[in-house]
Amino acid sequence: MNFSIPVIDPHIHQWDLLNTPRILSTPKRLLGWNRLLYETALRYGAKKSDRAYVGRTDYVAQDYLPADYGQDSGGVPIQKVVHVEAEWRHRKGNGPAGETRWLHSLFEPEAVTLGAIVGYVDLQRHDARHVIEAHIDSSDKFVGIRQMLANDADDGIMSFCPQPGLSMQPQWRSGFELLEEYQLSFDAWVFHHQLDEIDQLAKRFPSVTFILDHMGTAIGIGGPFASYGHNAAARDVVLKTWQTGIAAVAENPNVVVKLSGQFMPVLGWGFEHRAVAPGLQELLDKTAPLFNFVLQQFGVDRCLFASNFPMDKVSLSFRQLYELYAHLVQGLPQPDQKKLFHDNAARVYKIQP
Repeated sequence: MNFSIPVIDPHIHQWDLLNTPRILSTPKRLLGWNRLLYETALRYGAKKSDRAYVGRTDYVAQDYLPADYGQDSGGVPIQKVVHVEAEWRHRKGNGPAGETRWLHSLFEPEAVTLGAIVGYVDLQRHDARHVIEAHIDSSDKFVGIRQMLANDADDGIMSFCPQPGLSMQPQWRSGFELLEEYQLSFDAWVFHHQLDEIDQLAKRFPSVTFILDHMGTAIGIGGPFASYGHNAAARDVVLKTWQTGIAAVAENPNVVVKLSGQFMPVLGWGFEHRAVAPGLQELLDKTAPLFNFVLQQFGVDRCLFASNFPMDKVSLSFRQLYELYAHLVQGLPQPDQKKLFHDNAARVYKIQP
């Protein structure tokens, strides 16, 4: 792969388990002195749904910092990255703004350059305004909010939202109005059967830019995952539900979509269980129809390629991922390719040259 186009990666995650508040900080402090003991404890102690969601614990149980991302992305001309909130655990008071402060200083001496920050705010809270202002005070790179809405009734699927239909609640929507006031974008992450929520929200708040994360994650579209995708008929139901939802969301001009997250285990490809990563042709055969459908619905001006690293790393390398992206759009004019890899992300996330 010879990338001649500059790249902004608009979706990465970073964490330092010992020095920042994360889900695995306590077990890391207790058992991290012995990596084998630590990873064995996670393998047998974590909830089955959590283990299934991440595929293997080795990609989330260790620190992932700019140097790690830089090593993974070597060979791809990454100019800047956008960090999307990664479940910072200090959530009382202005605690979520701590992640923004940490990120602002984290990248300063690194070759990887931070372009923008998408932080966490619980929009149901009565003091959501204060939390937003704390984010703004913490970094001039803070441009948007993500409060994950992904929820499924199946206990075998890790839910990232405490209740279904949270975005329909009056108190939550009252908090959402603050995004209009502060001119912030909203990174929306839902599962495929929740896309109607985003359609309704986008219609209700037409002046807010919505970024649909990971193409509205289609559970089990590639194979069995929890109760989804166990046969061709079941996968066809997922596909049709997803296509209907994507087409409806795409009708809202204030929504853009990240072409990303298609190699998380929840999609059901099973790549995380293989000793050898899939080849380019297999990746194209299985996922090109999904990427092409989204590109067709949204158009090149409203799509952004992103890595979702390290979450997708369990299935393939960074280089393999961007080789796939390059092949998907090799027939497009160079200016359109530049939009998908760079320009759209710079516009949406207000990234300065």
